[in-house]
Amino acid sequence: MSERTGRAPELRRLAVIGVGLMGGSLALAARDRWPGLHVAGYDVESAALEEAASLGVITQTCGSAAEAAAGADLVVISTPVRSIPHLLRECLGAAPAPWLVTDLGSTKTGMLSRIEPEQRSSVVGGHPMCGAETAGVKYARPDLFRGATYFLCAPRELLAQKYHFMHSFVQRVGANPMPIEAKAHDRIMALISHVPHVIANVIMSEVGGFELGGRRALYCAGPSFRDLTRVAGANPQMWREIFMENREALTSSLRAVADDIGRFCDALARGDEEAVKESIGTAVRYRRELLQKGDIEAATLYQVTVRIPDQPGLLSRVMTALGDTGVNIEDLTLHHYSRRAGGDLVLYVAGEQIANSTVSVLEGLGYPAVAIPASEASD
Repeated sequence: MSERTGRAPELRRLAVIGVGLMGGSLALAARDRWPGLHVAGYDVESAALEEAASLGVITQTCGSAAEAAAGADLVVISTPVRSIPHLLRECLGAAPAPWLVTDLGSTKTGMLSRIEPEQRSSVVGGHPMCGAETAGVKYARPDLFRGATYFLCAPRELLAQKYHFMHSFVQRVGANPMPIEAKAHDRIMALISHVPHVIANVIMSEVGGFELGGRRALYCAGPSFRDLTRVAGANPQMWREIFMENREALTSSLRAVADDIGRFCDALARGDEEAVKESIGTAVRYRRELLQKGDIEAATLYQVTVRIPDQPGLLSRVMTALGDTGVNIEDLTLHHYSRRAGGDLVLYVAGEQIANSTVSVLEGLGYPAVAIPASEASD
């Protein structure tokens, strides 16, 4: 490691605080890019720490965050958001002090405001927009960050060479660094992540308790309801902390959404069909924009739907058959109904020709499929 001067060090010693899916994946990605990298790990769960060592995710287990951070070129804190500020202080107080400390939390304003002014020259907030529905270090993988947007929130006091070091690190692990101010980050996260979780929870609670004529609405739900509420009830403790840490931006965003819903209700009440149509049309335009990936025009995306039975290994066989024939899947969704009924596999591909090839492969496996332009798809 270089002297603690203005010169950026070569990355030789990395410390990971919280060796779960995210912290473990970042450690693996870094070890892939920097052969021989020393990775010190700490986790409040001793079993997770031991598992990370046994899997080769880290090279040293430590008894505290300060022990792991001591002398590190870079410290990455990957823990629940409420624990990050005190862990930052502990790591920055290690002897010898680490050169740079970052985190992977999904809120930034509160965390950065709790750092002492004299310590802000060595801290950069980080938030990679990636993850998985599985948790734990055993699911860590080095390609998790590949192609992901990785927000970087730098305090004004952060030394320029330390920001450039972090920017380069993010690129080396395969992600796309995006500098952003902390308040802007939190407002964006409120809109694209936290508000959808709140809405999913509210709708699930409303539908779950609704019964009419002896029938529960919950048992009548179709694929669109399942899609909308997929994140409902996700890790209550973690999301409670996220909501509270970002409550200012989240409250503002929820009120804005409530105002939009109120205007839609008013349009319905007065029978204003044009206003209703305009509201839907606006959503359609933005949805098409969201579907656009790279150089693929949203208008060329096709949706291929196939009903498949619930059988072990079947999904893998289907995807392998498609891959063997050169079909590239842009996105997919699986609507599972029951073990007896199976589910609908919905695939998104680029262009009518590839859509027809996808249908041919699926029908060759014995599963009839239907392809339509994604813009025409409905539940």
